[in-house]
Amino acid sequence: MRIKVLGYNIFQVGGTSQSNLNLVRALVAGGHDVTYVNFVGFQKRHVQELKQSKEAALAGAQVVAFRGIQSLLDTDMLIITRENFFNMAREVKQHDANIIVLGEIHGPLAYLPEQTTLALDAIDAVRVSTAEIAESFAQHYAYPYVFPMYVNTAHINWQIAPPITNRNLLVKARFEDEVKDVSYVLKLMRYAIHEKGQHDVHLYLQGYGPSLELYKRLIDYYALTNYVHINEETPEAYVYISASPYETLGYSILESIASGQRALIYPGDDKVLAHIYKSYNAVDFIQKDLATDYKTMMTAFEKLYALAQQQEDQQRYERQFVQEDYAKCLITQTIRCATEHAIQVTNVQKPKITAKQQYWEGQRRRLVGKLKRSIKLPKKLTHNVWSQRISRAVLLGEARLKRMQRQQSVRENHIFVESFHGKNFSGDPKYIALALQYLHPEAIFYVSAANEFVDMEIRSYGMIPVRFGSRDYIQAFDQCRYVIINGNLWDKLTKQKEQCVIQTWHGFPLKRMVNDLMDLEERRRQAAQFKPRMLKWDVLLTSSRQYERYVTSAFDLDAHPSLRIFPYGAPRNSYLIRYQQDEQERAMIQEKYLFTKDATKCYILFCPTWRKGTRNNVSDVDLVELIKTLPSNYEIIVKLHPNEGHLQRTYQAMHQRIHCFANELVDIQELYLLADVLITDYSSAMFDYAHLQRPILILAEDTEAYRQEIGFYFDMAELTSIQRVRTDVTAISSAIKEALNVNHSDIIERFMTYDTATSDETVARKIWQC
Repeated sequence: MRIKVLGYNIFQVGGTSQSNLNLVRALVAGGHDVTYVNFVGFQKRHVQELKQSKEAALAGAQVVAFRGIQSLLDTDMLIITRENFFNMAREVKQHDANIIVLGEIHGPLAYLPEQTTLALDAIDAVRVSTAEIAESFAQHYAYPYVFPMYVNTAHINWQIAPPITNRNLLVKARFEDEVKDVSYVLKLMRYAIHEKGQHDVHLYLQGYGPSLELYKRLIDYYALTNYVHINEETPEAYVYISASPYETLGYSILESIASGQRALIYPGDDKVLAHIYKSYNAVDFIQKDLATDYKTMMTAFEKLYALAQQQEDQQRYERQFVQEDYAKCLITQTIRCATEHAIQVTNVQKPKITAKQQYWEGQRRRLVGKLKRSIKLPKKLTHNVWSQRISRAVLLGEARLKRMQRQQSVRENHIFVESFHGKNFSGDPKYIALALQYLHPEAIFYVSAANEFVDMEIRSYGMIPVRFGSRDYIQAFDQCRYVIINGNLWDKLTKQKEQCVIQTWHGFPLKRMVNDLMDLEERRRQAAQFKPRMLKWDVLLTSSRQYERYVTSAFDLDAHPSLRIFPYGAPRNSYLIRYQQDEQERAMIQEKYLFTKDATKCYILFCPTWRKGTRNNVSDVDLVELIKTLPSNYEIIVKLHPNEGHLQRTYQAMHQRIHCFANELVDIQELYLLADVLITDYSSAMFDYAHLQRPILILAEDTEAYRQEIGFYFDMAELTSIQRVRTDVTAISSAIKEALNVNHSDIIERFMTYDTATSDETVARKIWQC
């Protein structure tokens, strides 16, 4: 039989490439005429180098580069090994209805993008990894012509090795954190080394991919430089670890077990890996709970993978994975499904994009990516030619984006969320999104993210991060029916009439804003910039009549008569009201930020607001001296303003009982819940924190100067339940130690009147009715 196999790039390292090599070898061994079609262009030397690095790779097969639909014709069977190529089956069927098309699903179903065109009307059969995945696929896509069959594992060479105890961990994977969750393994390393003192544990990361910079940042942030090794020589003995939320097999897991190593595996949110590996002596399962997984890891380090156990696992592997005639089995099942399917070409949809168009689009994207990586423009472009070229490029780009926007249809269940222009995922937008997610599990959330740290936080909630200002960011915004923000929209976004923009703003206004600023010139400047942005709002949340009066004046809301006011409170504070007495929630937060669960600890949250200009510290208070005057169970958490995030290293290294976290990873509502005392100056933090009925200390270092430059809406002396302290350590220490139960009811009744334990769900329900 003539068989063509279409893959993306067999010359790059990865599980799918190895699978395709094994598949080609099996088909050739079965006596078939095999042509491998590589979507990415290549040179002859690439084939030679592959054959040299992997014995008998592609032997007996023809290897050609993809050049459009003609590359896929003139064959009896076409095997497509990448989901976003399935759409080519429609064009193939229209040219030759007799070609049997098999689509192989290599990735987990959870990672199939919603917009991927699977073209199942033109696919005769689909192969997936396990029976469970086959059942799920058949139900989800209403497509019964699917069969389970593991990828070919012929490259795995089983070796019985003498057992060795060690404390090395190995991850071998593509660096793509949303798929592999290596960031969890780094957290586990942080816990083992810095909380448990296991300084002989080492982690080796082998791979490449877009999350490399994230891992480097986390290694630095967690102080793991001496313990984590990226792409260094792999140790002879190790314990393999996989934290992937979803896998269909995991070649690296099998390869490690076959070489005599143990493995720690997350069973998968869909339990697929639990089903595959539950009987193997080499495998223990982790749960993504630091304390539990630490114990599992330390036990695995000490357990011997005995020779008899290795032999048992080899026998299991052979029964489970080794096919006597892999090619025959694959072809037989494909033909059976194709016969049952009996595709009629008249029922096959016309392809929306031709194979040739897809090829050239791929070429364009690779070229653009290559240029971005290789060309570095000077910081200051003063040359007229450069300026003109860049201006033209920007104008062309904007014109293209506007065309895309006009073509983009708004989708009812798509929601765009942005907190602080993507600098973190917190505040009202986050808690509204979580409430909507609970009420409408089918909804899709795109969340603005400034960098990889914010990506990581967003993904932990099952939402999709989009890089602020990118093409994906603009496309995500354009298709979302609801837009939830706590600042102004990026000026380059074009709001469509079908969209509803919900403005939550960020905190109660103690300091004067926009039209109420003391400086007349600054007031005029900000008001002129602010008004057109404000007119894009459809809904504004309020937490009290007092709040509404302040923002009406500050934002000139009377100029926007169609603006709807939602007097249902601040959704972010529902979290505080619900969990203020919940010790379990507090323990979870303590573990998230401090990698420990210790109910005896007392935390002081120091939360100063921002000042204009660059400064080397956020207060004249000597925090080191302060922590020394407090009992040993007291610790200080410094929450920096996003504009002063550059000071994070300074405060984190100040003292072992002083903590300062990267702003991108911080949700301040969680820190409020963790903290026993709040110290602030002019931050709106005091109003949210008042819900917890815990002591609040106001540190007044430059009150008069601040009043004259910015101005306040009211005198803080009116807040009688809040204690004002001097800047000397003795006064602050005494105030902390003497702090008793407080009653902030006056603050809540005056400023946060509408806040309730269900404000988040109330607002979410009202938004869905807009």
